[in-house]
Order: sequence, then structure tokens, then C-alpha cells
Amino acid sequence: MAIYDQSYAPWTGTYSSRLSRIRAMIAMELAQPFKNLWVLIIVLFSFSIVGSWLLLLFFATSSQVIPPFALGNRIYREGFYNYPLFSMILMVLSATVGASLIARDVRHHALLMYFSRSITRADYLVGKFLSLVLFLMIVTLGPGLLLFLGQLGMGQERLSTGERLSDLVAITLHSLILSVPMSAVVLAFSSLTKRTYLAAILWVIFYFISASLSPTLTFALKAEWPKMLSWPNLTAHLGDLCYSPRVPSPPLLDCGAWPPLLILGSLTILSLALVWRRLRSTEGEE
Repeated sequence: MAIYDQSYAPWTGTYSSRLSRIRAMIAMELAQPFKNLWVLIIVLFSFSIVGSWLLLLFFATSSQVIPPFALGNRIYREGFYNYPLFSMILMVLSATVGASLIARDVRHHALLMYFSRSITRADYLVGKFLSLVLFLMIVTLGPGLLLFLGQLGMGQERLSTGERLSDLVAITLHSLILSVPMSAVVLAFSSLTKRTYLAAILWVIFYFISASLSPTLTFALKAEWPKMLSWPNLTAHLGDLCYSPRVPSPPLLDCGAWPPLLILGSLTILSLALVWRRLRSTEGEE
């Protein structure tokens, strides 16, 4: 009978780079949502909003008339990014995709498996966070770029190259403003529970409370500051400030960029800190 050495032997191979580990995690998480038929339908519906604007823009170009909605980058702001229907789509997608990112791993006790494979808590957090940010960027920046190219080809507004590039940068920044804080907050809710549906419900409740409490307090107190309690108001106001004011329009909030930036930035940092703390405590429990 042969005798084999079954003692512990340390790993003698070469580890993949940290960037490769994070990239592999992002690729795995990005592939999951597109396997869900309902997620695909909602994503396509967001692109259909842009398609309807491009169709209207085509008819306006055929009639040689510049419509008001196509002037001064209003088509990006009012027609898509700040459109209430798109805000709802983004909220639903973030709840559907993001709520499961950490809650699923906690429920199946997968954190130890992650951390036993040379993946640190920082790698895990960065991978999950970027996965959701990139998914939401597909839904925000993708249609935005399609709308930009459509207006570039069919729009009759005479703009310089600098103004076109300014719009392109503004579209990218607006997409980040919508995606980054939302991803952080959704991940925080996902880390609080093992139940995916409960994390999604918590995020939806938070979103609707912020959106409904703001106009109620504004009316009751006869003040403007409660408008900053609304998540859609914060992202819309900050996104509007990214565009060059070619056509004057009243600001959504009676303040500059710093108050909304500080609020959204603080929520993002606090949410990621909460996820980090929850990962440490959950890892210790497992």
C-alpha cells in the first residue's frame, strides 16, 4: 500500500494581481443581472425613453423647426436624467440588482470563502461597489450617450466643438451623480440583512420617504430648505449644475452646489463605512 504525504503544503504558485481579483469579481456580478428577464426588460425600457426623444427629434428636424425641448441641453436634463419616470426606473433597478450583492453572500455564508482566497475586505467592498456603479452607469450613461449622438446627428442647434464636449462631460458627470451615491446607500441596506427582499424594501422606503417628506415639509413650514431632503431633488439639482447654462432656467434648489454635494458625499461615505463595519462583524460571526 502506497503512503502519500497528506500534510499541509503551502501555496507555491503566484497569486493574481489585486486588480485582476477585483476585475473578476466585477465581471461575475455584472453578468448576473442580465440573466434576469425582468431586469433586461426594465433596462430596455430606459433605452426606449431615449428612443422616443430621438423619434421626436427626427420629426422636428424633418420640419426644419428647433423644438424647445432640444434647446440648451434641456433634452438631457428634463427629457431623460431628471425625468420622473427614469428616476423610478433607476430606483427599481438599484433595488433589484444591488439589494442582493451582499445580503446573498451573508445568507449563504460566502464571506469566509471570499476572504480565504486572498481577497481582502477592501477588495470585496470595492468589487461590489464598482459592480453596482458600473451597472447603473450602463443604464444612465449608455442612453445618455445615445441621446447625445442622436442630437449631434439630427439637432439643428448650432454649437461649437467646445459646447459639444461640455455637454458630453456634463452627461458623464450627471450619470456619476446618479449612480455613485445610490450604489453606496443600496449596498449599506444590503449589508444590514440576509434577506434580499428586505434590503430592497428598505431602500425603496428610504427613497419614497425622502421624496414625499420634502414637499410636505416645504408646504407646512413655508420654507425652501426641506427641498434638500428629497433624493431626486439633490441629484437633479447637482446634475443640472454640470451643464453650461446656454438657456437660462431657474435652479431646482435655492442654493449652490456645495449643500447637495456635501449631503450626497456624506451619505456615500457613511454608507460605505457601514458596509465595512458590517463586513467585519459578519466575518467574525462566521
